[in-house]
Amino acid sequence: MTFTFERRINYYETDRMGIVHHSNYIRFLEEARCQMLDTYNMPYSAFEKQGVMIPVLGVNCNYKSHVTFDDIIEIKPFVKEFNGIRLTMEYQVTNKKTGDLVLIGETKHCFTDMNLKPIRLQKQIPEFYDKFISLKTENKESL
Repeated sequence: MTFTFERRINYYETDRMGIVHHSNYIRFLEEARCQMLDTYNMPYSAFEKQGVMIPVLGVNCNYKSHVTFDDIIEIKPFVKEFNGIRLTMEYQVTNKKTGDLVLIGETKHCFTDMNLKPIRLQKQIPEFYDKFISLKTENKESL
């Protein structure tokens, strides 16, 4: 099962040329990632209640085409890599109306305690570890 997040582009997210400013895509990827985790019953708040933070280590975006005000984008986040300490998410963003590929993105994360010391998710929240393993396996099979 592939998770898809839909989002309408707001006017304030566009630049003088009328297209979405590139910096906004990082927010869009975060929105999709958070919604995906909510959908799989792993909301960020549940991580934090158990003393786990998920800082971003890096972001990479390859822009392929543009979207403008009122367009709807579809974002498909995938678990690309996961070892219990580090997580890499991949994202495919398309224009819902045209089907054009808008962006291919990637975010890298790690799991830490509240003091930002790396932890093993399998020890801290084993049920979430198992879900990430399942999502990684599922994503490999669907690609």
